[in-house]
Amino acid sequence: MRRHLARPGDLGPDLLDALRYVVSFARLTQVRNREGRDVTVADVLTAHRERVVDALQPRLGPREDGLWPAVRALPELVRATRAERARLLGALPLDRDSLEAEVTHRQLVIAAGGGGGGGYGYAGAYTLLHRRGVQPELLAGTSIGALLSMFRAKTRIFDGAPLVAAARRLKWNTIFRVMEMENRYGLPATLRLYLRSALGTLFEVDGRPMTLADTQIPLLIAVTGITVEALKHDLSYYEHFLDDVVSPGKVSRVGRLRRIGRWVTVLREFLSEPEALKEVVFGADELTRQVDVLDAAGFSAAVPGVIHYDVLRDDQRTRRILDQLYGDRGITRLTEGGLVDNLPARAAYAEVMKGRITRRNPFVLAMDCFSPKPSSLGFYAIQQLVRPNVQANLKYAHLYLPLTRRLSPMNLVPSVRQVSQAMRWTAEDLEPHMPFIEEMLRPIRVLPDA
Repeated sequence: MRRHLARPGDLGPDLLDALRYVVSFARLTQVRNREGRDVTVADVLTAHRERVVDALQPRLGPREDGLWPAVRALPELVRATRAERARLLGALPLDRDSLEAEVTHRQLVIAAGGGGGGGYGYAGAYTLLHRRGVQPELLAGTSIGALLSMFRAKTRIFDGAPLVAAARRLKWNTIFRVMEMENRYGLPATLRLYLRSALGTLFEVDGRPMTLADTQIPLLIAVTGITVEALKHDLSYYEHFLDDVVSPGKVSRVGRLRRIGRWVTVLREFLSEPEALKEVVFGADELTRQVDVLDAAGFSAAVPGVIHYDVLRDDQRTRRILDQLYGDRGITRLTEGGLVDNLPARAAYAEVMKGRITRRNPFVLAMDCFSPKPSSLGFYAIQQLVRPNVQANLKYAHLYLPLTRRLSPMNLVPSVRQVSQAMRWTAEDLEPHMPFIEEMLRPIRVLPDA
């Protein structure tokens, strides 16, 4: 598709769709038939898939120009594809409509990474996609990516009004507080995050808190589960990490902190034993889909030593779920998802492959607001720390979009004007890629029978 868009006049639509159909058919893994049963076809297609790869790979190499070298192999590949299609339909419990839908339709999946205030621009991407008529079918987010994605996941029809309302409600001393308090599920820190005080009424269904099972677009939220082995200090160390910077009744802005170097040390301590950290993807199983959206996003946005989120209210349903989760996963605390998965493209892809959105032919857009920038002062070191888990996700993304202009990670409670500016920046970053996205999501014409 990239080669076609670089030279759009070279190949007619019939040849382009025939080539795309051949490739898409060869990539089939499972197909859900009209009875709702998943039929595995990957093994049956092994020899055919290898034939397609052997024929096309050398013709699409870096030394080849355009698509015509691939087109020269098309007549034989079309004949082979028709034969394999007839064989599948004759030998397996598959109906033609379900098979063709799997081959010819791709679904947009979006992964939005963490990065503090740098992620407010994601709202601009969601707005642009909506204006261009592009509908996401599944969302995955970490930290700020989870917080922004939960607004998009609420309804299939995008409504930007709650985002504007949220930006107006966010006040530093409302959403962050400093006080001695119990901790139960979250890793203690000096600043306590109170999402419900600002956003609770925006995430309700029939008078009760919205759960991940209630969102109209499936939403995954990446969180880090901490085992006892991962803790290098007692819990009071993390709780009083910023005590000389903030105090009850007077919360200094995180942007004024002089603790970034020490914060890097804490993160390195956690990452020094990766086996002691466990990724928890809220929304990827029946148990965690029953968790409130705000709770899952709150845990994902909690930063070790800096921001603490917890469930301390009298909510026996949520406590039962979390207690079971802790026992099943062998964890003792939840914290910032970016420690294990700061750009959850893999988690999103895995959920698609499980059949969450029926088809298994996604187009994954991965947006990253925390890509390394040497000019990011002390945050460059932190960006480098999480970079390995980001890079591990990139092979699951069809388009990787690092935000070139973004708010500071420390700007956790921006003004409405700043949010609007960040949205414009991200929309401008995404705009040049829209022809590629739209063409990749355009349905392929069915390859006619001979």
